[in-house]
Amino acid sequence: MIEYTIRTSARARNVRLSVSQHSGVVVVVPLGFETSRVPAIIAQKEEWIRRSIEKVQWGRPTPEIPVLVNLQSIGRITNVVIEHNSSRKNYFIEDNNSLRLFFDPRGKKIPFTLLRQWLHEKAIEILLPWLKRVGKEHGFTYNKAGIRLQRTRWGSCSAKKNINLNRTLVFLRPELVEYLMIHELCHTVEMNHSKKYWKLVEAHCQEYRALDKELKHGKELVERWVF
Repeated sequence: MIEYTIRTSARARNVRLSVSQHSGVVVVVPLGFETSRVPAIIAQKEEWIRRSIEKVQWGRPTPEIPVLVNLQSIGRITNVVIEHNSSRKNYFIEDNNSLRLFFDPRGKKIPFTLLRQWLHEKAIEILLPWLKRVGKEHGFTYNKAGIRLQRTRWGSCSAKKNINLNRTLVFLRPELVEYLMIHELCHTVEMNHSKKYWKLVEAHCQEYRALDKELKHGKELVERWVF
């Protein structure tokens, strides 16, 4: 499944696709364009998009396998241990505060695939129950919640009250994670960023201004291997 971001432009006359290291896959649509048509466009251009992604990644230096992974959200530092496995079976085992990666050393991308798989599972384990608790404490309800990997968003809330959280939130300190959850939960009531919306946010998080400002620099805590 290809992750993408939709941007509306008053100057655009047609739908445009772009792929970059910074923004990922971006779909620019004109004002009034039915965004429900975007998935079909992505499917139609999937081959071109994947080739473009490969070109972008080819020009980027290969990240190093981390020795430690700091999950600030739960105050845990996990040691990463490499276990070469010539049987071509690739898997990981988490034991206390250690993550052991078993993989064929001939596959240079395999350890990063394993790390991302582990990160996604940790994000589900950590963030979804957390969101449920925060929603209950603050009196919000939502339809469904999921975990995604996005380069430009920490989270999103749809008109159907479906909330998606970026799995990279696990790298942030708990106060920032909880603020982002409140931010998205408030969108279940107000779908825009009007004054009414920000008053609702403030009612549930008085220090939201400072946290929102800090969140804008949160990507600095996310290591390159995550993407």
